[in-house]
Amino acid sequence: MDDDSISMVTSSAMTDDEVPKGPTVYFKTFGCRQNQYDTDYLKNLFRRRGYRVVEEGPADIVVVNTCAVTGRSAAKARQAIRAFARQGAKVVVTGCYSQIDPGQVADLPGVVAVSGVRGKGLALEALEEALRDGPGRTVVKVQPHEKTELFEEAFVERPTLTHAYLKVQEGCDDYCTYCIVPFARGPSRSRPLEEILKEAEKLIRMGKKELVLTGTHLGLYGPPPLSTLVKEICRLPGLVRLRLSSLEPHDVDEELLDCLRMPQVCHHLHLPLQSGSDRILRLMGRRYTLASFAKIAERARRIAPDLGLGTDIIVGFPGETDQDFQNTLRSLRDIGFSRVHAFRYSARPGTRAAALPGKVPEKEKSARLKEVLKVARELSLSFHRRYVGVPVEVLVEEELDRGMLTGVTRSYVRCWFYGKPDWAGELREVVPTKATSQGLIVARKDA
Repeated sequence: MDDDSISMVTSSAMTDDEVPKGPTVYFKTFGCRQNQYDTDYLKNLFRRRGYRVVEEGPADIVVVNTCAVTGRSAAKARQAIRAFARQGAKVVVTGCYSQIDPGQVADLPGVVAVSGVRGKGLALEALEEALRDGPGRTVVKVQPHEKTELFEEAFVERPTLTHAYLKVQEGCDDYCTYCIVPFARGPSRSRPLEEILKEAEKLIRMGKKELVLTGTHLGLYGPPPLSTLVKEICRLPGLVRLRLSSLEPHDVDEELLDCLRMPQVCHHLHLPLQSGSDRILRLMGRRYTLASFAKIAERARRIAPDLGLGTDIIVGFPGETDQDFQNTLRSLRDIGFSRVHAFRYSARPGTRAAALPGKVPEKEKSARLKEVLKVARELSLSFHRRYVGVPVEVLVEEELDRGMLTGVTRSYVRCWFYGKPDWAGELREVVPTKATSQGLIVARKDA
């Protein structure tokens, strides 16, 4: 189910013989890959306690793992919580939104238990306390972050996916002026190398073909440096692909770029630019300039000419003039991103940017967002067109419908093509016949 989907139909990804007979639990996840990782961990925790985890509802209990990166993210979580409450489910809320504002979350209808980011198992603990206490009380178990807190080890089993997220780091120390994530996720802490390698080995034995390294601020991983971690994982027998999730531009050094030469490392980077105006970047508290960002992209492409380069853009930051915005549009084209994730600036309580002057009207933010998304589609289409008629290697993920399969290339381009369902998990070479802004299509040979 996607982030905007609330409707629920009776179904389960597991058979009756594979699941316990306890209360049914459905998980709804908003936000980043870290949240998905945390949800996978919670699913396993609930299963071990005797709950029946369903992939679609209806369910006796719904666990909503929230995001708070923008005001809209929190609003979408509230909308989902109310919808599940109307369906009669007992709602457990966890994640960044409840870490930041547990009181507001606890007051929402249907909520029986609230936990935050720290103490992953507190979601289940709070729920079971609420069930013991009976109706009328919401149990809140949210622990404040501490500078000395350690990474919470949480091995996650994933029985079906061809890829797996491997969380290696948590938290952020940068405190960009617009960002609430450090308040929600806490200070940076990293998993020991030995624990990561142990989990990676287990995932490979489970048949995972692609591991995705993820963290709140992945570049802060260490010690050892992230480049060393990448090289150690690539030494593991049986690893097919290793992909890096989002990295801050100032964390990308020559040693990390050199990892793109390794055959297992995907030719894909996601580097948030946020703005093409150096003045706005300074107001945001970002630690790079447009010129230094462009040099990183140039060096990466010298190593991997087929590099897929994604980015994030914020429009309507306080003080952003039309000239600042035009600089952003120009930088998107000049750097030549393959994928752009853009969103309107949303003031988050407690951040420095919330007090900045020069607020941009919402109507202007929406107009600017529309322009960025138009450029984004053009850039994605241009990047995808280079692969039409060219053999590309695709990691097959699943069958969608009647022989239509889907998967991704090393450059993180989505492909749709026809084949056999048992190709899932295999690397297959296909020759795209059509490009769209969403990805590549391979025509049916008998069409």
